[in-house]
Amino acid sequence: MSTQARGLQNFISDLRNAKGKDDERKRVDKELANIRKNFTPKGGKLAEDGSNPSLSTYQRKKYVWKLV
Repeated sequence: MSTQARGLQNFISDLRNAKGKDDERKRVDKELANIRKNFTPKGGKLAEDGSNPSLSTYQRKKYVWKLV
């Protein structure tokens, strides 16, 4: 995996090291909230393709990888 995807690696590591299903669910819920927050544009204006214009291509890919 690329060194740029360190956040993704950390997320996967956190899930693997979770003590139980509850800890795993809390980590996933926390990440989903973060992804929702980042995909929602601050001014309410979307780009032509319907995405948040403040997100870079890498950030969009990273968040989609985490959802998969």
